[in-house]
Amino acid sequence: MNLIDTHAHLYYDQFAPDFDSVITRAKDTNLKVIINIGADIESSKKSLELESDQIKFYSSIGLHPHETSRLVDIESIHKNIEKLAQMHQNNASKIIAVGECGLDYYFQGIDYSPSSLSESQQKILQKELFIEQVNLAKNLNLPLIIHCRDSWQDIFIPELADTTGVFHSFTATEVEAKKAFELGYYLGLSCIVTYPKNEHLREIIKWAPLDKILTETDCPFLPPQSQRGQRNEPANVLEVIKVIADEKGISIEEAAQATWGNACKLFSLPTNQVS
Repeated sequence: MNLIDTHAHLYYDQFAPDFDSVITRAKDTNLKVIINIGADIESSKKSLELESDQIKFYSSIGLHPHETSRLVDIESIHKNIEKLAQMHQNNASKIIAVGECGLDYYFQGIDYSPSSLSESQQKILQKELFIEQVNLAKNLNLPLIIHCRDSWQDIFIPELADTTGVFHSFTATEVEAKKAFELGYYLGLSCIVTYPKNEHLREIIKWAPLDKILTETDCPFLPPQSQRGQRNEPANVLEVIKVIADEKGISIEEAAQATWGNACKLFSLPTNQVS
């Protein structure tokens, strides 16, 4: 059985004290691959630097939509996109996607300094940043990892035509799920599918095509219900697999095989890369 965490942030400082133990626990659950996700220039660089002799690491390059609190004009956005493109040129074998990018209209607690932009101005810049990364993905022939929070009404931009990717930590409804599938996108299922309040996500799992589902943790965020209030980690992707298996009425092994194959197809990963 092969498992994959398609969305992790292992470069966070809170993993430093017991990094090797975190990876060992992941390996013990048959996790074979972890994709570390860039959210800005610095974290994209850190993702590339992470290595392990136990599990294969890949990474993405991206700019989270809230980066527009710092990238306050089109020129600064273009400069950062150029930096991402240069990263890919230097590390093409390890970078397998562009993102996380997208739209995030949850502005509570976001520090707007030094830009002092209004929420409406932030939304305009977020869309420009998103479009620039969609174009980067097209130029590099890479899939997109899309972050969407409180912004589903605006996320399906025309520029997404002729692209593929995943809506990471999917939280929306059947309507948005169907739109994603029509575009040829996958749903990234995180540990929030274990939360009692998210029955609507488990209903989506029941009818969603099994070949359009990916597994992720978004660690250190969003731990499973059994570990609420604790740090999340890649080993918990098994909790997502168990929910998929239960809702689909299939075995854990079947759910793991399907989601492994889906990830390998989307991210062009060799299926037999890790023993």
